[in-house]
Amino acid sequence: MLEALRETAKPPLTTNRSPALPPSFASASSLAPSSNSTLTTTDSSASADAGTSGDAASMTSSVREHVFEGGLRYHAYRAGKYAFPNDESEQIRDDLKHANSLLLSGGKYFFSPVEDALEAGGEVLDLGTGTGIWAVELGDKYPKTKITGIDLSPIQPTLVPENVHFFVDDFEEEWIDPEDKYDLIHLRNTLHSVKDPQALLERAIRHLKPGGYFEASDICFIPRSDDGTLTPSTPYALRDFISYIAAGVRALGSDVYAVLALPDAMRGAGFADVRRATLKLPLGPWPRDPRLRCCGLLTRTVMMEGLRGVSARPLAALGWTPLQIEMFLVDVRKALMDESVHVYFELHVVYGKKPER
Repeated sequence: MLEALRETAKPPLTTNRSPALPPSFASASSLAPSSNSTLTTTDSSASADAGTSGDAASMTSSVREHVFEGGLRYHAYRAGKYAFPNDESEQIRDDLKHANSLLLSGGKYFFSPVEDALEAGGEVLDLGTGTGIWAVELGDKYPKTKITGIDLSPIQPTLVPENVHFFVDDFEEEWIDPEDKYDLIHLRNTLHSVKDPQALLERAIRHLKPGGYFEASDICFIPRSDDGTLTPSTPYALRDFISYIAAGVRALGSDVYAVLALPDAMRGAGFADVRRATLKLPLGPWPRDPRLRCCGLLTRTVMMEGLRGVSARPLAALGWTPLQIEMFLVDVRKALMDESVHVYFELHVVYGKKPER
């Protein structure tokens, strides 16, 4: 089932497209030897070149390799910066989350009013691009616009539209790109792992064009119910699980609920016209509406398949042993499959623009 769903979520790639030519975002330590080089990992790759100087730079082993812990695979470049795996299971989940976001939002790739700029030919930066599926599909949708995807993991495809480029780099470090460059800076399903959101916002606003937009979306994992099937006193292992994960992520230096504070943080960083769109994301097939029922099934699949990977490092940070984690997940899986509890989460999309000069 997962493989079939992933195939439907994949962007339409054509084999006559060459690997992407790179921009000047990435630091030299993360650059590949030439513009036609690819990262030689076991199951995926990303393209880059020698940077602004034109000199070839060697790709370090820390970028090409991976770290393995407890049967899970993680990024090696800036190892430990991101708490969750990058293996095949996580890549499938990444693509399913993308498909679910499009289904829930009615096909919107972004909420910011930047269509005209992208139609005319602009610049987009996708932070924490993951498998790169959003960037690739956006590149097909807006062929005049240049899309740059940044991630700690080299898990992006090589056959992509000519206007799409991927880099292995840490977007929480200073950027060497010129300021006033981008029409849209996009961050999805990653804010919960950003160590210093305020510093990121201040960096983003410098690198946006006047009138350009920053947009971030994340799920607020607070289980909610409108029909009384889940109350504050209802025993619910999934709610307990989320609380422990939030505590573990906090121990690792970030905040699962950072999206809730994002509008005020953006205003504090100087963004104007900050707005928030909130969408109900059901868990399980309980909604009557066919579209929301499908969203609920996708949400349950994504969560069920990710339990082990999501748990490992955050719960280890709280002192849990692998055996304790596995024993606890038995009840969490039961809660995920309990269709008598009509739970939904809120997907928050927050966006605002850099003021015009």
